[in-house]
Amino acid sequence: MAWTSRERVIAAINHHEPDRVPIDFTPLQAFYQNLKDYLEIQIDETIQPNMAMEVIPHPKVLQAIGADLISVKLASGRGKKPPMHSDGLVEDAWGVVYRPVSQPAGGMYYEAVINPLANVDEEKLERYPWPEVDVPGRFEDTAENACKLFNETDFALVGRFGGPIIETAVYLMGFEKWMITAASEPDLAARILEKITEVQISLDRIGLEAAGRYLQIFKVSGEDYGGQKGPLYSMKMFRSLLLPCLKKRIDAARGYLKKVNPDCKIMLHSCGSVRRFLPALIDAGIQILDPVQPLAAEMDSFELKREFGRQLCFHGGVDIQEVLPFGTEEDVIEETRKRIKAFAPEGGYLLSTSHNVQADIPPANFMTMIKTAHDFGIYPIR
Repeated sequence: MAWTSRERVIAAINHHEPDRVPIDFTPLQAFYQNLKDYLEIQIDETIQPNMAMEVIPHPKVLQAIGADLISVKLASGRGKKPPMHSDGLVEDAWGVVYRPVSQPAGGMYYEAVINPLANVDEEKLERYPWPEVDVPGRFEDTAENACKLFNETDFALVGRFGGPIIETAVYLMGFEKWMITAASEPDLAARILEKITEVQISLDRIGLEAAGRYLQIFKVSGEDYGGQKGPLYSMKMFRSLLLPCLKKRIDAARGYLKKVNPDCKIMLHSCGSVRRFLPALIDAGIQILDPVQPLAAEMDSFELKREFGRQLCFHGGVDIQEVLPFGTEEDVIEETRKRIKAFAPEGGYLLSTSHNVQADIPPANFMTMIKTAHDFGIYPIR
């Protein structure tokens, strides 16, 4: 019996072995266009990148490479748009202003240039205009998209609704100011996170009410707790300041999912060295870890699987810092097989890159990863 993509993912995230390792793919806009050109795929589609220049691939592209998952994001609806700025500056719904920055390898990203809460105090925090949540058409458009993808494709659906909590604080304040405030004024930092958490939970609620019944995975966005050489936060600060917000958000999501879709798994995105936080994250309700950055400190793939593989699924893992952008075909094959051998036995692995696919990655290397996953990701893993 042939497996559908949805069946394959459901088996894997429940720690069972499907026919092969499921594959996921999240590109930046520049790479997405490079890949379509490389594969000679011509599709009439409207590409809508987010502020990170990330796009959701068209189902035909996902089918062409044999991927198994697709994201469902919260529709923008028909609410008030952020004001336009001169000189190409762009403002998001939180009031952060960005400028476009070109990349040497092609494409671009947005860099924050105005952090509206850089000099925040309690009074300014209470008066700050937070993003509009109940936007006309947002619920209806999200529900329609999710229903269509569920019924007209066999992809597993990943819901991504509210954005990050900590990363939003970083953009609102600036990284240095946020870190200083977190260390020296923890009560103010906690209040800022509390305000952001309220907004993100409200956005999650709309998305889950609209699409929760169709999801296999709900992603609580990105909360980068780790850096390349170690955690960005002490364990004390993590437990006292950061974890309560995430736990509150997970509990709110799980409370709703219990009513409509109790089998849906909850995934967290955090780059970097986060191994020390994993027991607490598991206790908080995280079931899938993304993107598993293999070159970060303390993130050995085999050790992670051995220590946490019964409680945690892993999503990602294939290195985009060195191997995919700069490696040979043989390097990519070896890297992909290594992650499969580490994470795939007994299920619990969704193969993907260790972050969004960047413009500096040659499409040929990416497709070598995909082919290797199809060739060597077949169970039983050898």
